[in-house]
Amino acid sequence: MVPISVRLRNSLRKATMALSLAYYRRYWGMDIGEGCKISHKAILDKSNPGGIHIGRYTGVALNAVILSHDFVRNRHVDTWIGERCHIGACAIIGPGVKIGDGCLVAAGSVVLKDVPDNCIVMGNPARVIEQGLKTGKWGVRVDVLSPDRIDQNVLVSDEGKA
Repeated sequence: MVPISVRLRNSLRKATMALSLAYYRRYWGMDIGEGCKISHKAILDKSNPGGIHIGRYTGVALNAVILSHDFVRNRHVDTWIGERCHIGACAIIGPGVKIGDGCLVAAGSVVLKDVPDNCIVMGNPARVIEQGLKTGKWGVRVDVLSPDRIDQNVLVSDEGKA
């Protein structure tokens, strides 16, 4: 049995997450897909908010920074993050970068170049360290889960089928 304080905290967190995503979409005009989880402490570039594009079921951890402008070169560009990705804590996604579907960006990584689908990147500058992985919602790896846990992290393909 889950204590009432935990249930209350979880429902409050869901409500504030929904309000936060609605605020990003409507007020700032960001393109954020359904089912995304973005930490309240994540930083999404508001200098060019229409340049932020985040796919469905992607998770962005605390203190991650997603940029869509380059002050030094005086340019505003689109930054794309695919579906079923996970952006780790304190990671920095540079302006104009395209991250493919099903990617994991390790904590503290600095991504300055495009990332292909279904891979893990880490480091500064970020480099591909593994390819061919399969992810479920919010970038949870399903290729390493036991069969009984895969149901909890259903893959969402491009057609929206499980």
